[in-house]
Amino acid sequence: MDASLPKVTIPQLSPEEKQGLQDYWTVYEAYWKEVTAQLEEMALKHQEFKFIMQNPAARPTEEQRARNLEFQQNAILHQDWEPYLTNLQQQGMNYARGGLSFRAWFELISVFRRVMMPYLVNTYGDSAELLLSAMHGMDTLIDIALRGIGEAYLETKQQLIREQEAAVQDAIKQVRSEQRFRGLLEAAPDGMVIVDQEGKIVMVNAQMEKLFGYNREEVVGHQVEMLVPTRFKDVHPFHRGQYAKNSRLRPMGADLELYARRKDGGEFPVEISLSPMESEEDHLIIAAIRDITDRKRAEEKFRGLLESAPDAMVVVDQQGTIQLVNSQAENLFGYDRVELVGQPIEVLVPKRFRKKHAKHRGGYYGDHPIRPMGIGLDLFGLRKNGTEFPVEISLSPLETEEGLLVSAAIRDVTQRKRMEEDVQKLNEDLKQRAAQLEAANKELEAFSYSVSHDLRAPLRSIDGFSHVVLEDYGEQLPADARGYLERVRAAAQRMAILIDDLLNLSRVTRTALQPKFINLSKMAEEIVQGLQESQPERQVTVSLIPDLMVEADPHLMHIVLENLLSNAWKFTSKKEQSMIEFGQKNHVRERTFYVRDNGVGFDMAYADKLFGVFQRLHSVTEYPGTGVGLATVHRIISIHGGRIWAESAEGQGTTFYFTL
Repeated sequence: MDASLPKVTIPQLSPEEKQGLQDYWTVYEAYWKEVTAQLEEMALKHQEFKFIMQNPAARPTEEQRARNLEFQQNAILHQDWEPYLTNLQQQGMNYARGGLSFRAWFELISVFRRVMMPYLVNTYGDSAELLLSAMHGMDTLIDIALRGIGEAYLETKQQLIREQEAAVQDAIKQVRSEQRFRGLLEAAPDGMVIVDQEGKIVMVNAQMEKLFGYNREEVVGHQVEMLVPTRFKDVHPFHRGQYAKNSRLRPMGADLELYARRKDGGEFPVEISLSPMESEEDHLIIAAIRDITDRKRAEEKFRGLLESAPDAMVVVDQQGTIQLVNSQAENLFGYDRVELVGQPIEVLVPKRFRKKHAKHRGGYYGDHPIRPMGIGLDLFGLRKNGTEFPVEISLSPLETEEGLLVSAAIRDVTQRKRMEEDVQKLNEDLKQRAAQLEAANKELEAFSYSVSHDLRAPLRSIDGFSHVVLEDYGEQLPADARGYLERVRAAAQRMAILIDDLLNLSRVTRTALQPKFINLSKMAEEIVQGLQESQPERQVTVSLIPDLMVEADPHLMHIVLENLLSNAWKFTSKKEQSMIEFGQKNHVRERTFYVRDNGVGFDMAYADKLFGVFQRLHSVTEYPGTGVGLATVHRIISIHGGRIWAESAEGQGTTFYFTL
């Protein structure tokens, strides 16, 4: 048989589909031997595959397996699809020649998916995104493989049938020998029934006996209506007579559902091809009868999948006529399916787009790839009530015996469009606020420069000249005057410290984060060591949990720990047994760090003032400071996306908690 296979169609895949194929291939390549072993184990138990598995000549060699794997790898990783698809077509042709049913291939694919799923889950179970990508990649490859094998399988089957029919016709014309004719009849894969003009059965083959459960002696000489269901027996002679008036090679009952009746009374769906046969004695009719139960089940399964799809599904033929819809399409467009089936697809398209849509539809049927429709365009659907709504459409070709169909998955994206508009508006607001913030930062930089240069100079003069007066004229001045000058100097120095703290606070606000992986425990240890060196006479018990690692800005986190630990050091200065701790809370959802001391503490009624600028809960004479440090800490923690709070009681110490 010289099989002419369909032209190889290279799939046009999206970047997401290509990535899904690669994610799937990573797992399959690692476990293909295990997967193959499990598939072979299933095949040994399968009625149709068992013969192939037990026949070494029918099984692929190791070299062929390696070549098939290489074809598949090149297709997935390098988009070199033609060798792989050509190989699939050859397989489909071989399955058709070997008499393997397409249902068996579907069963093998089902087992393959079941076998692969545990490996995909084990590999990508920690990432739902990767798992879904790999599953989608596997299904994409299965869809491509089924299409490649199925097209070749169906084309080969049709050629076989045509050849069988042609062989029967040639045998009738060229060979009058009944023995040779019976041999051809017996070799036909379908049930063959030959009847005369009165409808009496003249001859049948073994496939007919197997199909209907009769012995040929039980049917030859009887009316063909004995093979027709009871409810059709009365009308069947009329149709038989009509065919006899214009006998020609054609399918019987086009666009009708035909059924046959077995000896046991059971009915089954059939497909019948009729051929006239001229003999010297009579005009005969040959009926080739095929059981299409499996095909019907596959169609019902397809309809079930169509109904279970989350999107509206509309299937159209090459003329753009709607053939099938699901319940989601009914809900989305407001039609009953009986109102849509048989109508042109443009009934669901707004009127202003219908002419262009017909042209685009015709162009798609040229190469019919799997792809989203209208890339870069705003697409709209039209409901029965005349309202329009934005849609997203994915198209998939379906090769059938009746011709090419196209399945359109239609999704209402009204909510997404609204969200996109909201996001766009939010982005515009953010840009405007960013511009305002940039202007404010420039003003703050100018103010900081002014504070740094214009205010510090007179303060230095006040402090400097006061110091000169005390040194040069101190003995001549009364004690009160010297005291006043000392107070002037102290105020000037305090103002300088306050200016430095304010400048540091403004820099924190404007500083861009430069996060790194840092050891907070090591940083705290260095700060405590510096505090101990500054006051070696103090006896303070320090407890630090080692190696608390975080990702944060090292410079800013040093400011945080320095302020919190310095405060703890300062407010425990009047305790005989001082204690300072730094660590991390256990058994909490988020990482929470703390700095704890047993110092003077404070009344929690004033906790809301703790992180404000210039807010102090103790007098300067008792514990020096400007009231800016905790405000700086609060801003740094906020910049890191964290929170800071305190718990305290007067005379019982304070604990500061913060998250990052």
